[in-house]
Amino acid sequence: MTKIDENLLDPALVGSTRDLVERFKASHDEACQHLSNEEYQQAMALFFDASQTADEMTERFLTVLIKTSPSTAHRALLVEALSWRLRYYDTQYDYHLSVAQTLTGLPREEWIARLETVLVLSQSLVDKLLPFMREVEDENIKARIRTLLVDWVRGIRDLVSNLKTWGMASAQAARVLEWALDNDLEGMGVE
Repeated sequence: MTKIDENLLDPALVGSTRDLVERFKASHDEACQHLSNEEYQQAMALFFDASQTADEMTERFLTVLIKTSPSTAHRALLVEALSWRLRYYDTQYDYHLSVAQTLTGLPREEWIARLETVLVLSQSLVDKLLPFMREVEDENIKARIRTLLVDWVRGIRDLVSNLKTWGMASAQAARVLEWALDNDLEGMGVE
């Protein structure tokens, strides 16, 4: 980490951020080693740990970007970039569902598993947008995030409904919808 990087972060987080970066590198490197030795279970666990660490680092740096944005316009651009990434995920799980609908047996289950992975990625991104909405003072940006989150919940509802209608199951989709409702993301549009 450079001095500039350290100055952007909360001093209390600098040490733990370094620890996270080191943990990511160690987990990733060790996972690659296990993978090349065909030790798939160990590799899988370490890759999962590395991905969780990377996700936490993403959240930290997005928080820094929001806090250090020089203007409302910069914050709005950042929110727009994140919102289009969320739309990408939304269309990807719809795409995977459409493909799964054309298949049967194990291939269908594989496409449902892919859909669930994309769904978890979208949930992770939504989870990162929530603090921005609480911290940003500009009402237009807050309204933009609220609208995006309400649309996302509507998309998850549609996904769960389509899965039922087409005789497919996804416990992950039901869990993501439950998480969204528990966090009152659907009610955000009426504030």
